[in-house]
Amino acid sequence: MERSILFVSEAQNFLVTAMIKSLKEARFDVSTAEPDMVEISLIQNIPDIYIVYLEGDLNKFNGTLKYLKKLVTEEGHDRVLYLIGNPMEIEAAYEVYPKSLVSASFSRPVNIQDVIKKLNMLITSEEGGTPGRKKILVVDDDGVMLRTMKIWLSKKYEVYMANSGLNALQFLSSNHVDLILLDYEMPVASGLQIFEMLKHDVNLSNIPVIFLTSKDDKETVMKVLAAGPEKYLLKSSEPDMLLKTVDDFFKGK
Repeated sequence: MERSILFVSEAQNFLVTAMIKSLKEARFDVSTAEPDMVEISLIQNIPDIYIVYLEGDLNKFNGTLKYLKKLVTEEGHDRVLYLIGNPMEIEAAYEVYPKSLVSASFSRPVNIQDVIKKLNMLITSEEGGTPGRKKILVVDDDGVMLRTMKIWLSKKYEVYMANSGLNALQFLSSNHVDLILLDYEMPVASGLQIFEMLKHDVNLSNIPVIFLTSKDDKETVMKVLAAGPEKYLLKSSEPDMLLKTVDDFFKGK
């Protein structure tokens, strides 16, 4: 991911100007825009990192947040969004832009160095990872689910995404991971079929797999467990529960 940021704010006041200056001093290329989805949609080569500074008339941000949500969840792109505002402004933004898709939020008054630290961690992760962190590949045909899982898990792990089983196999042909979170039900090649392919590949058979499923009925659970994965996780699990399951898995290794 490139060190380019789109900073969205209603006004270029002293604080905003100071934050943008600090970001540039930290070697980020920063472009700015007002909360106007038309203006933003006309930007050529739009960055993949968005910082939205919430202040003033929050209604002006609604259209922009909806448009940025579309960009963040677009398949084939790895984009992130950060929010800055007071607690009430941030909660209001969550009504338009799901909290699960926000990479991080910062309450005013914000220490811009905290933001820069988060950004540098993101760039380091994309360029090769942080030494010692376990690597997880999430495989799901639902782009929103992929993005949500990455946001939840990236606090502790290096997370990679594949939107199909075949893309996952292609990724694994040249990349090592410590765990695969695999959607059980996918079109073209199901999770079960991909699981069987992994187990028959001498180079991939030792990678542990945890199935993801949206169904919790007994019949589905029995089918999932019968395949022989390490565990299974419900997609409806709360973030803390999902993260705990993954933490417990690695602790047991």
